[in-house]
Amino acid sequence: MNRFMVGTMGLAVGLVAAVAVAQESGEGGNKKGWTIPPGAAQEANPIAASPEILAKGKKIYTDKCEKCHGKSGKGDGPDADPDHMPDDLSDPARASRNPDGVMFYKIWNGRKSPKMPAQKSEGMTKEDVWTVIHYAKSFRPPA
Repeated sequence: MNRFMVGTMGLAVGLVAAVAVAQESGEGGNKKGWTIPPGAAQEANPIAASPEILAKGKKIYTDKCEKCHGKSGKGDGPDADPDHMPDDLSDPARASRNPDGVMFYKIWNGRKSPKMPAQKSEGMTKEDVWTVIHYAKSFRPPA
């Protein structure tokens, strides 16, 4: 094999790996129906966490999210679709796949299948979404 063929094969393997990572992270949309813009994972929460923000986030979560995601974020709320249970927000493995910017886009824009209402159409403000993200992350065990 010459250097050109080795370089081309390496590029092809790299592209396949990049597509797989983008699909898993949701960038560009994935099999679960998320459409996450490139760069969302690097978007930082503009609201600083504080006891007051966590209390406000808990109220928003209770009013808007708990019916599907459950009281402790396990995805076991009374209105959760039994065929497509919401993901467990307390799963520490979700942290790397769902940094704040990705969580924001999922909550703000929702998806059709499995259904997650777009909160931009459900009365939440962008500040509310960033606030509830702090509370939702409190379900994760300490690192």
